[in-house]
Amino acid sequence: MSTNYDLKYTTKDIGNHIIKLRVQKKMSSYKLAVRCNMNPSVLMRIEKGEREPYLTTFLRILEGLEITPIIFFESIDTEM
Repeated sequence: MSTNYDLKYTTKDIGNHIIKLRVQKKMSSYKLAVRCNMNPSVLMRIEKGEREPYLTTFLRILEGLEITPIIFFESIDTEM
């Protein structure tokens, strides 16, 4: 079964916003990856929009940034 639909945010939008929030917190991508207990290269690919994060990975990233999903999506909406 195939579903064809457009999402409001692309993987590039998500990645760019993660970078923006990380930089605002003066955090390197390596430090964030360590806080999230993930491989730094995986985080780098997510930030570049090359990889769509699994929900659990996305939630770990937000936890590492110390923000909630609501705050993440409210702040990304203000950028768009």
